[in-house]
Amino acid sequence: MLVPEADLERGRSIARSLAMAWPGASPPRFTVDSDRRLNARLIEHADVLVIDTSRHAPPPETMLELIALHEMGLPMMSLGTKGGFDRYGLDLLQLDLENSPELIAGALIGMTNRQGEVATLLHETGRSHQKIDRLDRQLDRLNMELEDASRLQRDNLPNAIEDVAGGTVGTLWKPAGAVSGDLVTILDIGQQRTAMLVADAIGHGVPAAILSMMIQKTVLEAHHEDRNLLESPSEMLGRLNESLLRQAGTDTRFATAIYGVFDAATSRITLGAAGHPAPIVSGRDGTLRRLTAQGPLLGIFSDETYGESTFQLEAGDRMVFYSDGVEQASQCMSQDMSISGAVAIERLVDHAAKKESPSTFIDCIRSSLGIETSRRGADDMDDLTMLCLYVDDRTTSAATAA
Repeated sequence: MLVPEADLERGRSIARSLAMAWPGASPPRFTVDSDRRLNARLIEHADVLVIDTSRHAPPPETMLELIALHEMGLPMMSLGTKGGFDRYGLDLLQLDLENSPELIAGALIGMTNRQGEVATLLHETGRSHQKIDRLDRQLDRLNMELEDASRLQRDNLPNAIEDVAGGTVGTLWKPAGAVSGDLVTILDIGQQRTAMLVADAIGHGVPAAILSMMIQKTVLEAHHEDRNLLESPSEMLGRLNESLLRQAGTDTRFATAIYGVFDAATSRITLGAAGHPAPIVSGRDGTLRRLTAQGPLLGIFSDETYGESTFQLEAGDRMVFYSDGVEQASQCMSQDMSISGAVAIERLVDHAAKKESPSTFIDCIRSSLGIETSRRGADDMDDLTMLCLYVDDRTTSAATAA
């Protein structure tokens, strides 16, 4: 029992009355000490700590020790109403000294009898804390691995604005989470030709990101080992299909893709598609058209065949590849759910096409979709990827002269 320094004798009297009121022939041993100090040896063997707060609260230094003991699970009772324990978040059983010794003794018996349950609870709580600590460490490790994967993906992205033969390419890449299942790639394949790919692995998170990295690996291998393959969209898509089937094994993992080869000498684009939204061309004269591009998904069936088509582009044209997440986000941000995602993205492209350069075009798209602003929601629905090719004036002039 802790009592004020000046009330040690009164505390001993209270202890004697409690011992006399204790039922049975063997009352517990009551030890009375000053509340200005805590005897560690006595506290270690205490079943219950009784604190006399009938006149004032324990000193601050003692209160700090009491908080620690309470968190360790030592049962405590306050005799009096001036302890102020609630200010420290301590929920103690509180009785008044005017209560009969029999009532106080009965409360102490109840607290003592619950010690076994308290000890078990503390043990289980300790084990739970250990499990939580292990989970926290595992989550920290997973977060670090996700950050590494995200950094790897970003390091392999093209620059936001890149000059290519015959034009300029602007790109947008915004994952819904730490990593993305979308892929955008731009490759110089020689002879004034540029290969461009936008792919979308079905799903989200790490599985989709792994699939997109498989696609990128196949394209980069072709760039280093067999550039002739990159010249043909139909053959390149066929290679990607077989690569996904081989690497996925028994898992069903598939993707969509749009692949194009832009020839600056003729200002023509040859396209092949694998279940992907068709590109949009915004002309300098304000017209908007879709380029026909169809083909089966990647990674479903072996020996699929993919077609390709060639289209003439003109000076000032903007040709836009995008993933289906951009359609969904465009529809959401348009606040007109009566229109389809395809119509919403066409309106968005038409609005952004009024900008002078690819960089301002992409900036307008980012702003319209609420990316990296307080208007969250639409851009978190799915990964967002877009590629915009702006055809230079000098390219078509040279092609016409030839």
